[in-house]
Amino acid sequence: MLRTKYITLLFVSLFLVCGEKPVKTTESDLYLGIEKKSYLTGKFNSPGPLAAVILEENGKDHFLRPDVKKALHQMINDFEDSKPSSYKQHIFLVSSFRNFNHQKGIWESKFTGKKVMRSPIKGKTPEEIINLILEFSSAPGTSRHHWGTDFDINALDNAYFEENGKGKILYDWLKLNAAKYGFCQPYSSLSTRKNKGYQEEKWHWSYAPVSNKLTKEWIKGFTTGEIQLVGSFLGADVLGDRALDYVSSINPDCEKIKIPSL
Repeated sequence: MLRTKYITLLFVSLFLVCGEKPVKTTESDLYLGIEKKSYLTGKFNSPGPLAAVILEENGKDHFLRPDVKKALHQMINDFEDSKPSSYKQHIFLVSSFRNFNHQKGIWESKFTGKKVMRSPIKGKTPEEIINLILEFSSAPGTSRHHWGTDFDINALDNAYFEENGKGKILYDWLKLNAAKYGFCQPYSSLSTRKNKGYQEEKWHWSYAPVSNKLTKEWIKGFTTGEIQLVGSFLGADVLGDRALDYVSSINPDCEKIKIPSL
């Protein structure tokens, strides 16, 4: 019964996106009609130009770019068709688009100690606190979740996707097949990224044909001074130019993906 409901929701959501006007990813509409800097730093609200994604009954609202939504549904359909009949795990979204203010709330709750991290912030310098935050959270204005290209699935816990974890079969399938649909895991093992950037996140996936372009544009905007972070959130002055390392330190396999092969 649960599987039937899931497939029904998936069909309805896919029907909705198929009825939407296709969104091209040329330079002229890369930002979906939003001013470039505002798009790159997440300073716009959902839904705006983004599409609602419905994967679970009574699930919270999620939004992605229409082209990303369409590719995601294609991937989910194929996973459902190919997975073992005894495997009960589905792909569902935990997080998707987050605007600047949403990310600022996450960042500042950690910076002030309201949200507990792996180590208490008491007695730590702002530099040390930011180092802790940057293990898994992006500074506002730097997050890939600002773009509607990236999403987190199922569980924000690597162990879920590893040996003996409920998501192991799913993760193994994604590693073999996700690139066909345009998706990659941007935060792969640190050893694949010259030990720079965020810790590995097996739950985080990105639509590379668009996010590759947006990454380059963000880097260009930051290095030219078009994108300014200082003064926009707590600790921004301490973060400084390190923001560039965290935006640019991405799984090199993502760069190999140009357009989906399916």
